[in-house]
This record gives sequence, structure tokens and C-alpha cells, in this order.
Amino acid sequence: MTPTLNASARPWRLAVAGCGAAAFGLHLPLLAASDTFDVIAVADRDPTRARTAQQHFAVPRTATRVGDLLADADVLVVLTGVHEDLIEEALDAGVHVVTEKPVCLDVIRTRKLAERARDAGLLLEVGAMRAHDPALHAALAHVPEPAGGWLVKADGVDEAARRRLLPPGFTPYTFTDDPPQPVPDHLAPSQVTALQILLWQGYHLLTALVLAVPGTTATACHLDPAGQSVHALLHGPAGEPFTLVISATPAGTFHEQIHLADQAAAATIDFARPYEPAATTQLTTADGTISGFGDPFAAMWASVDARLCGQHPADLPTSADLALRVEDLALALAGLARPHACTRKDT
Repeated sequence: MTPTLNASARPWRLAVAGCGAAAFGLHLPLLAASDTFDVIAVADRDPTRARTAQQHFAVPRTATRVGDLLADADVLVVLTGVHEDLIEEALDAGVHVVTEKPVCLDVIRTRKLAERARDAGLLLEVGAMRAHDPALHAALAHVPEPAGGWLVKADGVDEAARRRLLPPGFTPYTFTDDPPQPVPDHLAPSQVTALQILLWQGYHLLTALVLAVPGTTATACHLDPAGQSVHALLHGPAGEPFTLVISATPAGTFHEQIHLADQAAAATIDFARPYEPAATTQLTTADGTISGFGDPFAAMWASVDARLCGQHPADLPTSADLALRVEDLALALAGLARPHACTRKDT
């Protein structure tokens, strides 16, 4: 039975699939302390991880089958590496979905899932955390119509951060055990690599860009010879240039920055390191540097509650609509991707 989208007299009952770093470090601490949500079950392909999460966050039960996981749940929270099969099973069962990003690597499949959810009157919420980031919205208030800028990410701290969050002995990455994810048929292997970098590492940057500059188009995209870094050029609807760089970096190095400017103002955001308090994010303008911003994950879950209660403004795009814009743009960039030619000095 589909949960009714109106004000709830009880907490929303959540079932969580996936007990990795995103669960231990981001979602479960917030949800376990919430009066709005009640985590009733957890699951992981490693039963030990699920049991550990159950004990750590006082969750009533674990599940080994999706059907058992969904029993009595209002919402399935998908924190695994591959999402679409779990989303389909939840929609089949009449259960709302909140999923980590991206929905999948093939935007056609994402569009079909979004349509299925809409037709069934169910939510498909995508964890576009940057859409709820107070620092980004403060920057956009300062530069509401950017005429150019850059977006850069280089992350060499993620693995160490995940290890600190997870119980001893748990592997920070289990993606190599995931089944292959479908990708668009027309992409060459190097373009698939570019798509993976864009959607797995650059999703939050692309989210910020499509929010800041609706109608952005892909112009050029280059993949480094090692297949680890992407350098892209995009343009806004009036030809405004934006540079996107997602770079490999040595361990311990982290840099995630967005700079937006017009003829009158500029704003630069230096984001907090992964899994560290959002209050360390800094926004720099001509007026100085501001920090102490609120937690975008808390804002995201507040938005989920508002949508479940039917209290979100109907004229605002859903997170599934935003996900489609991000995945469409990533696909357009990947379709342009060409490996960088190695520079040779002739003698």
C-alpha cells in the first residue's frame, strides 16, 4: 500500500540498504537522532556490516532479502554502489525512495525510473546534497547570474576519511564487487571512463553548475592519458564560460572549490573535506570570508520530510528532475571526451 503524502502523525519508517561510509558517517547518525524519521531495518550484502550498523544505531532488525527489508517501510534509503534494481523493487512495492547519487550511469534508465515513480505517486529523491548547501545558496545570492567561473575537485582524502568512520576491519570501498552498471551504448570505453568520473566524483560540482546556470551546455571534454582526470569547458545560454576540472591527486590532498563571477561581484566557495563538519566550508567575497554554514544533509532530509508531507512548493523542481539535468549534462560531456594527447618535445 502506498504511504499517503500528507502530514504524518508518526515518524516516517525508513529501511536502509547499504551499510558503508555514507551510512555510518552521514545518514544513520542524523536519522537515528531524528524525531521525524525512524530507521526500522538495515541491510548489506555483508551481514556483519548490517549487524554492526544495527547495534551501533539501535535499529530493530536486519534483513537479507529486499522484500523483508521493505516490510512496513514508508521509504527505502539506497546507500549502495548500484541503485536501479533496488529502486525498481521499492517502486514495485509502493515504497518511496531516497537514493544516493547518481541514480545510474544511463540517463535513459533514470528517466524511466523517474516516470515510474511519478506515475505511481511515489517520491524518488536523489541525494543531491549540494542543492541544499547553504554555502552554495549564499554564493548564488551574491552572484545570482554568473557570467563565468570554474569548478574544481581533487580528492585524495576520501579513503582515509572512510576508514575513520567505519568499524575496524571494514573495507572502505566495496565497489569492485558490484555488478556491472549499464552505460549508454554509443559511448567509447574512454568516454565511459569520463562519464564515471563525472557522475561518481563530479556529481556535486555538476549539481552546483546546473543550479547556478540553467541551460548550461557542454562544449569540450578531455580525459587524461591515465584515465583519472577530466578537464571540461561548458557555456551558459549567453555564452558564459565555465571550466570544470576533476583531477587525480596524491593521498592527503583535497581541494573542492567553486568560483562564480559577473561584472560586479564574485564568490568563491572552498568546501569542507569529506565527512567533516560543513561549518568548515568557507565563502569568500569582496566583503570577506564567511564560515559556519549549516549541514546540507540535515537540510536535505528536512526537504525529504516536506515532500513526503506534501508541503514542498509544487512549482519547484524535484530532486529527480535535477538528477536528470545533471546526468544529461554528464552524458553530453562524456560524449565529447577525448584523451589528452601527450606533449612531446622534438629534439
